[in-house]
Amino acid sequence: MKLSTEFAYATQLFGTEAAIPMLAEAGYDALDFSMYDARREDNPVSHDDYKERMASFKKIAEDCGICFNQTHAPFPNWKNGDEAYNSLTYPRLIRAIEATALLGAPVVVMHPGSMPDHEAAMEANIKHFKTLQPYCEEFGVKIAIENVIVPEFNATTQQHITLMDSLDSRYFTALIDVGHAEINNVGAAEFIRALGNRLGALHIHDNDKVHDLHNLPFTRSIDFGAVTKALAEINYKGDFTLESGFFIRYFDEHLAKDAYRMMAQVGHRLIQMIEDAKKEIKNG
Repeated sequence: MKLSTEFAYATQLFGTEAAIPMLAEAGYDALDFSMYDARREDNPVSHDDYKERMASFKKIAEDCGICFNQTHAPFPNWKNGDEAYNSLTYPRLIRAIEATALLGAPVVVMHPGSMPDHEAAMEANIKHFKTLQPYCEEFGVKIAIENVIVPEFNATTQQHITLMDSLDSRYFTALIDVGHAEINNVGAAEFIRALGNRLGALHIHDNDKVHDLHNLPFTRSIDFGAVTKALAEINYKGDFTLESGFFIRYFDEHLAKDAYRMMAQVGHRLIQMIEDAKKEIKNG
């Protein structure tokens, strides 16, 4: 199981070219490349030279023994009634799928859109994601659909399961954001068990079960013993991706590298907890 992290703050502090080897040295096996703000002009998918940029980033990663395991596309995929946002974002979703392939990553993370009527939202999201399937086929990339926070659409286990089961599993997988699942007491461990083998990707971070803090595991309120046990129970086979960057933002450039090393140590400990739980299950 690869340990990965998103690294948006590292790119702001050091630039993408310097952040990649720094994170390899800090102890990560892979990286989650952020393209999630479609409106930011420094977003690589906003530029015509994105192919050259992605090829350069991939080469830097290969040279220092790290890879890209997933990316994060602009989000949400669409906004109800906001045609200006939708017309800007949809072409960048397609470009994000291509950019993911150029980085050598197998998965691009996306957030569904939401509407007050969740039945209508389900229909709209199924239709929307099916329009992206041809691009997944063309570029050899899977879309990982992320759960969001109650009361938004795709915040419950049943909504996520229904959405995933309505799409082709060759091109779509589920991602659980454990922090999102814990807010308003949905419960990450229960969410993981409910998704079962639909689960193909993770966003791991901690919070107080009220606010979306994206903090370092073991620093807030989430029970990571329960989370890692649930991942072991479903025999989760994907990578372990930290999305705990708000912890790093407590520190400036003088301490950020050490903070990333600490976060990597926490990530490796959590992976070991999954492996230990698998052994306990095997041994009865």
